[in-house]
Amino acid sequence: MRFMLRCATVAGLSIVVFLIMQLLFDGSHCFDCGARHGFPLSYMQHGTYGTHGHVLWMGFLVDFAIAISVSTFAMLVWPRKKVSK
Repeated sequence: MRFMLRCATVAGLSIVVFLIMQLLFDGSHCFDCGARHGFPLSYMQHGTYGTHGHVLWMGFLVDFAIAISVSTFAMLVWPRKKVSK
């Protein structure tokens, strides 16, 4: 049960870290310029009048992997309760 709680916490923290990275460090938005969004790698490119926007999957996966790594590290340094006999 404790392992499942830790896994759920890592998943939740990963999503929160990913969203914070995208909201705080996202570039400026412009109209019809084909801007790329994402931090540290771009995960989305908006289209212009002549092109369609698309998702940059490699950037999305790397950004999410970074968020999972940060969350896993936070869980590893989370103090564990030692059982004394």
